[in-house]
Amino acid sequence: MLPITGEYGVGNTVLKFFPYKGASCVVPASMVAEADENGKKIVKAGTPFPSNDEDALGVIFEDVDVTLGDAPGTYVYEGVLDPAKLTANEITITDAAKAAMPNVQIYGTAYAPAESE
Repeated sequence: MLPITGEYGVGNTVLKFFPYKGASCVVPASMVAEADENGKKIVKAGTPFPSNDEDALGVIFEDVDVTLGDAPGTYVYEGVLDPAKLTANEITITDAAKAAMPNVQIYGTAYAPAESE
């Protein structure tokens, strides 16, 4: 019989500082259009949830694999994000989404926000 193994701890997040406040959610597979080079559909940490507009509630806390369909996750509704991590994940948060999430802040000035749509 093989032992049961698993990974523990925090995965790839976009937080700059702790603490933060978050809520559980179901991350829809529709948030990813195409699979990556490994055939995985990953919603990247920092992606506005549920959409990148005035309906945003927060940002996805850590990468969520939705390859097999909708998956459980957490969104951050209060906290400070690291702009370098947003850039590394190729995340652009629109002005409308930022306005809808007043308690989610982006640290420093290195992050170039998107124009409102």
